[in-house]
Amino acid sequence: MENNMETKYSFVSQYLFINFLNTINIKKITAIDFLEEKRGIDDWLAFLESQEVLNLQQVEKLKSSPVEAKELKVFRDQWRNYFSTDQRDKSSLNSLVAHTTKVPLYFNKACEPIPSKGGTEGLLALLSYDMLLALQSGVFEKIKKCESSLCYAFFVDISGKRKWCSMEICGNREKARRHYSKKIKE
Repeated sequence: MENNMETKYSFVSQYLFINFLNTINIKKITAIDFLEEKRGIDDWLAFLESQEVLNLQQVEKLKSSPVEAKELKVFRDQWRNYFSTDQRDKSSLNSLVAHTTKVPLYFNKACEPIPSKGGTEGLLALLSYDMLLALQSGVFEKIKKCESSLCYAFFVDISGKRKWCSMEICGNREKARRHYSKKIKE
């Protein structure tokens, strides 16, 4: 299962919210929404636990109540739109505070946030908390969408020069595509 999951989620970030934004992607020219798949949310949570983005306590708490894909998709799409534009609407930030206020977080011995409720509300609180930390540390200004026309992934561009979510996947594909189109023109 691990290898299958790694190919399904080809780009993994240390940020929970970036991984959440990337629950939609293109595979073979078709948009795939991982949240809509049967067991999609459970598989995504298990994968993030295996990658140590989430811990066992967090996953168990989140799975203690139902997680509604419809509400998560609204949140994801709102933030995908936010990061896709240069003119970012600051009023969107209020929703992050609202989610973390609605479902308080407590911290385990390792200082990792655990939502006080499971399910959709707990996941939205964890995502919002992660986003607020990223906003405070200046990460929001460094978030980019992959420049590959066949990719929907977002990533954090630390250097300010990065174009693709992954050089091994999207970067090589784009370079090969350009090389091939030059060969045809010759």
